[in-house]
Amino acid sequence: MGVAEPDRRAYVAAASTAPPEAEPHVGTAMFYSGNEADGGSGVVPAGGDTRAVLRITRIVDDTSSSAHLRVSPDRRRIAFDSDRDGMRGVYVGERDGTSIRKVSGEGFAARPSWSPDSGTLAFVRADPAQPDVWNIWTLDLALGELRQITRHETGKPQGASWFPDGARLAYCHDDRLIVRDLRSNTERVYPSPRPNGRLRSAAVAPDGGRIVFHVERDGAWLLELPEGSMRRVLEDPSAGEYTWSQEGDRFAYYSANAGGWGVWVMAPR
Repeated sequence: MGVAEPDRRAYVAAASTAPPEAEPHVGTAMFYSGNEADGGSGVVPAGGDTRAVLRITRIVDDTSSSAHLRVSPDRRRIAFDSDRDGMRGVYVGERDGTSIRKVSGEGFAARPSWSPDSGTLAFVRADPAQPDVWNIWTLDLALGELRQITRHETGKPQGASWFPDGARLAYCHDDRLIVRDLRSNTERVYPSPRPNGRLRSAAVAPDGGRIVFHVERDGAWLLELPEGSMRRVLEDPSAGEYTWSQEGDRFAYYSANAGGWGVWVMAPR
């Protein structure tokens, strides 16, 4: 049996503790979803000194459950999913937690991710006729246009990760890692490196040449593009929710490897 995932978590590396124009501080902090014990959402310095936690306006100040918080690449807005209106949906707001609004429409939606230009969100959305089937959708925030990207008839993709060109998405579906080209509507499929091993948590590196992903009960693997070779880089079956640094030299992830849930950072070799 695998280790159960934490109920409320969303880690974002390469956010800044300073205003958007303060470039020297880019990459010095992480946003995360907190719980009742630690007082809600906050900004945690990447060095791990919890005594230096900087609080921001709480995104959730009621009994709702919110997770998968993501800061836009221009560091001006946030996106997250929440059940604050009953059914879980995707919300967008200002970086300080104000002007929150639901953007995913009717029905279940979750796990948002920002395009490189901060103009489009990708997220999973349930099929109204088959709630147990999820697909990838995108939303152009300026135009308000929703677009269904995948049309799987089974399974639940756990979100998508953008390539730096803004034209491709990577996501996991059952035992496959899929790279979807949004312009040509074509895809390239990479089978699991372990027979029947279910995949999740795909995250594209900033250079677009690597994708880290999780193999159930096995750990983190790295896919090298364009040749498609794979190698295991982390033997931790509890790890997940990978997020690359802006330099692409390391990634953050959550893990229960030390006996309790925490955020870790590693440099794949």
